Amino acid sequence: MERKSIFRAYIVENRWYYVLGFILVAASSFIQLFIPRLLGQFTDRLEQNLLLRDDIIYFAVGLTLTGLGVAFFRSVGRIYLFRMGRTLEMKVRNDLFSHWGKLSAQYFNNQRVGDLMSHAINDVNVIREVTMMGVFNTMEALVLITITTIAMMSTVNVWLTLLTMLPLPLLSFLAYRFNKRIQKQSADVQQAVGSLTSRVQEFTSGIRIVKAFVQEKAEQELFTKDNEHAVKMNRRFVRSNSLFNSLSAAIVGVSFLISVVFGGMLVMRGAISLGEFVAFNSYLSLLMGPIENLGRVFNQLQRGRASEERLLAILNTKPDVADDAMAKEEIKHLNGDIEIRNLSFRYPGSKEPSLRNISLKVPRGSSLAIVGRVGSGKSTLVHLLVRLFNPPKGTIFIDGHEIHEIPLQTLRGQIGIVPQDQFLFSSTIRDNISFDPHPYSDDEVEEAAKIAQVYDNINEFPNRFDTSLGERGISLSGGQRQRVSIARAIIKKPSILIFDDSLSAVDTITEDLILEGLNSVMNNRTTIIIGHRISSVQAADQIIVLDQGRIAEQGTHDQLVRLNGIYADMYHKQLLDEEAEAAQDFFPVRQPVLRPSGKRGGTAQL
Repeated sequence: MERKSIFRAYIVENRWYYVLGFILVAASSFIQLFIPRLLGQFTDRLEQNLLLRDDIIYFAVGLTLTGLGVAFFRSVGRIYLFRMGRTLEMKVRNDLFSHWGKLSAQYFNNQRVGDLMSHAINDVNVIREVTMMGVFNTMEALVLITITTIAMMSTVNVWLTLLTMLPLPLLSFLAYRFNKRIQKQSADVQQAVGSLTSRVQEFTSGIRIVKAFVQEKAEQELFTKDNEHAVKMNRRFVRSNSLFNSLSAAIVGVSFLISVVFGGMLVMRGAISLGEFVAFNSYLSLLMGPIENLGRVFNQLQRGRASEERLLAILNTKPDVADDAMAKEEIKHLNGDIEIRNLSFRYPGSKEPSLRNISLKVPRGSSLAIVGRVGSGKSTLVHLLVRLFNPPKGTIFIDGHEIHEIPLQTLRGQIGIVPQDQFLFSSTIRDNISFDPHPYSDDEVEEAAKIAQVYDNINEFPNRFDTSLGERGISLSGGQRQRVSIARAIIKKPSILIFDDSLSAVDTITEDLILEGLNSVMNNRTTIIIGHRISSVQAADQIIVLDQGRIAEQGTHDQLVRLNGIYADMYHKQLLDEEAEAAQDFFPVRQPVLRPSGKRGGTAQL
């Protein structure tokens, strides 16, 4: 269901709490009316030389008690409403984070990290300010303006009150004139802050690349440009905001001028007493504060509306991948029997399909290896298996269930995947390995690390498994990150294991040890291995070679070598590379490696 407003929904949901806050603010405003009355009575008695010591005590005690009453109810009401604002802030951030968790990977591919951070911090802060100061000032202004105007008209002079109020409607006209300008400028400020945040995030994440390519100066220039743009947008907003507040103050000043001129004339004519004149100006002072605050509230509302629209654009974004209407909640476990029927898939916005007419069967407990050149669709295929993207219906079946019938929680909970990017969180090694809702014991974590051949490396750290990793696990080497990612996948003991080129950063000896350790884990589990090295895939029960999104070859290692096609060509090239590397160990001078004419040498890019 599409959200129309964040503010309205929250206020309606907590309306009785806001009613109580309104009562507290109204009590504070009502008590303030005693101050002008006491000052007026004090002035009249002083003018008439009727002021006695008991009267001074009476007025002093009265003003003190009034001040304490105003302070108590205003403070309690303010604290209460501010607490509601903080609660909304927490709720919106939770909703935003929860909704991000539901969105597909494609959404985040099109977003900058800095913009997302700006939404979660700056936009939500603006929403909080509106529900804190905005709501409080609006309540106080409505109550105080209403009861003060009534008191001025009923206790002093109706015509003087009307004349004094005459300039105030100009505030509404002023607010109308500044409406769109301030809202647009506020949105520009938030966008500039998002760009600046993105620049900082990219710089800190890629600092090693920046230094390696000596791009510090260039990055500084880019940051300075974004920083100057952010300052420019803020100056525009501050200029409009200050102009609005100045004009509002000028209108309020005109009301005071009318009060002094015409009120003074009424005093000289005897139409009102000096005490009533003092009381009237005290009432007017009480009135002007909330009126000026309404100008600030107006600016807050425009900023709040701009931030609300940005947040609603996210919260109303429907997930590309979600549980289908045909999903069967009773499916809680998968055995791992996979069948793919005539699967073709094209990424959104892409002209050419990434996969074309893929059909194959992977029986439960067997292993499938996928090889192919870069861009042939290997990772796309496994991404569809875990539904990071939606495959066409009727193309992928697991245990006989069409993949859309399987709840996402069951599907992804039963699949352990080691992704290509080896992302690790900046927490401890233990937390990264046991990254799963299910709690794991220390023994299970250590066993997974041993199978992944990273246990000995972890023990070399002073804090062992409690070692905190840097951003994206940068304190580990590439091979160590891959092995921690492997441990994270196998500790789940899933029905289906997927290794997406997860051994590329380790040497051949470590690769053999990992594969040997994985034999026990892969037993009775369906395993899919994407690899560039033939040595990591040749023991699979079946191997498919993808070429331009199609299955070009399929069979076992021996069958594909005898076929003398793409796979065999890759295999022989890698054998030549291994022989060349072995030859270099025996000769102090590097020996040239013969390459077939017109073809790339070195490790084949699969």
